[in-house]
Amino acid sequence: MARAFKSTPKGFVADLERAERRLLRTLFQDVIQLLDRDRPGNPAAVMADRPDTEGPDGDAFWDIVAGLGPLRDGGLPGVSDGAGPGAGTVPTAAPYRPAPEDPALARLLPDGVVGDDRDDGDEGDSGAADRAAGEIRALTEDAVRRSKTQDLQRAVAALQANPVVLTEPEAVSFSRALNDVRLVLSSRLGIETEEDAERVHEVDDWSEATDVESYMALLYNFTTWLLETLMVALSTRLPD
Repeated sequence: MARAFKSTPKGFVADLERAERRLLRTLFQDVIQLLDRDRPGNPAAVMADRPDTEGPDGDAFWDIVAGLGPLRDGGLPGVSDGAGPGAGTVPTAAPYRPAPEDPALARLLPDGVVGDDRDDGDEGDSGAADRAAGEIRALTEDAVRRSKTQDLQRAVAALQANPVVLTEPEAVSFSRALNDVRLVLSSRLGIETEEDAERVHEVDDWSEATDVESYMALLYNFTTWLLETLMVALSTRLPD
């Protein structure tokens, strides 16, 4: 059973069972795949080497975890494995990139802040704000993807041994990776309000999980708990 992160003279330490570390590695690697899904290049490359993450054939739990897919069959609407908009072309105007259509990816890669609240104003103002947001996204999104992917890759590497021991910079990076997993899971679970979060937090018994949503809720609650323990441990190092 997992033991919370603690601040120790050796660093930030957590005891995680082999199955728990395997689970976290799978979650981190699947978010890497999601971030790479519609980017030019080889989207399958990041999944080519996934030791110790494949479950037994027919294991419903690992089928759910793999890919962090939507709660219903049919794949991710509007998401393509091909090159992104404008790939291989020379722009003749300001570069523009639309927001991802997959809600989970959009939550990982939100629009930059553009002026006042985009819900205010008339339709023309909204269109201009959307255009400005797309231009900012075109300039910044790839760097954000790379930064998130690096955090997730470091987290995978940190989980190769038990106990998990992190330096302070590694702990900060690990916390960002955990939070990105939570963002994806919260999107798949439809968490938009405090009431939604409370509904998910009520799911706390692995033995009673019988469907996709309950498994996802348990994953969300586990990663939330682990992140909270790491943040508490990090807070003990803050200057007085």
